[in-house]
Amino acid sequence: MQRVLFFILAATMVAFSGKATAAEITAVSSITQSAFAQKLVDTLGWGEGLPDKPVDKDYFTILRGNRTFKFEAEDAYDRQDDNVSFRNYLLFGPFSGAGWLHGPSSPAAVHFRVFIPISGRYTVKVSAQGDNQLWSIAGKAFKLNSGPKFKESVLGQAVITAGFLDFNAVIPPGGAIDYIILTAPSFAPVEPLAGWSPAAPLTGGAVDEVTAALLSLEQQLPEDKEYLKKIVRVGAISPPPAGFYVTDKQMLGKPVAPTWLRAGNSPATLSIPLQTDSLSVYGIRVHFLGGELTAGFASNSVTVKGAPSLDWVDAGTFRLPKGDTSLQLLVPTAGGVDVIEISKKLTAPSDYASVAKSSRKSDSLIKPEELDSILKSLQEKFKERR
Repeated sequence: MQRVLFFILAATMVAFSGKATAAEITAVSSITQSAFAQKLVDTLGWGEGLPDKPVDKDYFTILRGNRTFKFEAEDAYDRQDDNVSFRNYLLFGPFSGAGWLHGPSSPAAVHFRVFIPISGRYTVKVSAQGDNQLWSIAGKAFKLNSGPKFKESVLGQAVITAGFLDFNAVIPPGGAIDYIILTAPSFAPVEPLAGWSPAAPLTGGAVDEVTAALLSLEQQLPEDKEYLKKIVRVGAISPPPAGFYVTDKQMLGKPVAPTWLRAGNSPATLSIPLQTDSLSVYGIRVHFLGGELTAGFASNSVTVKGAPSLDWVDAGTFRLPKGDTSLQLLVPTAGGVDVIEISKKLTAPSDYASVAKSSRKSDSLIKPEELDSILKSLQEKFKERR
């Protein structure tokens, strides 16, 4: 209702002035990317992750899909009632943030309150000191022994609903807490290819790019035939990354490269530096051995099924900025990686219009009266967030 009144007021002001500039006409006849983002969050039912007085960045946080949140203990505890002290020296080793919380000479309860913008099953990690800690998070209880120095440990997993999260810990006499991390696989960002520009008028091209991201259509973009595919032979990495060893065995399928990397008796993470020549959508394929591979970048990751012998698995597409980035591969116990193939998609406005099945011109400005039908169509087509 407020937005409608704004449009009416703006139109009235232009009418009474007798003259209208191009900027004034645009302001009345189109909407901004910020307004579209707000409406999109509301339409998809993701508003539970908004604070009481949301601003642009709160909507964009939800749409960008990142689900790793770190909270410094000294910023999130109950300062009024908790019987703990703030410290900022190296009593228990290095710490992050401004400092850490130190318990008294008797067991102490510490109460935390944080805000989570996106629901999910989160892995809970804490950096703490002391044994026989008791943690209660989202209805689940955990016991933790951290030892005499600060150490990051995994408590376990908990299903957490978007919004305020209250949880607590009981630490032993003289115990300490540095930080808490909640992490879950990130979702693909729902935004225009170049990111959100809050004040920019919403164009048909931007809607097509958002549509492709939301509905996971970028896999259907045509391949850029002029782009020379990059092949990374991981067996040539020297020295071998921690948790892997180099092998040339062919009894588990024929490798592409002379040597390949295989994980030992526990899961291991392989970090592959990559360089891209432009902001675009890139495809990732991995010649892989194992039951399940998690592949992705800082902003997004996917988990795909593998095979008991070396075979190609398609990790899908990722929006990557120009410059240096890092591909992360989580390889299961005794799993292996031979080569990684990077391809590139065409991302012209016409390519996005094709996969979004849109007849709008990419530079056309979306008018307020068009917005409801666009949102309704997206709501009807949307199945699940990935």
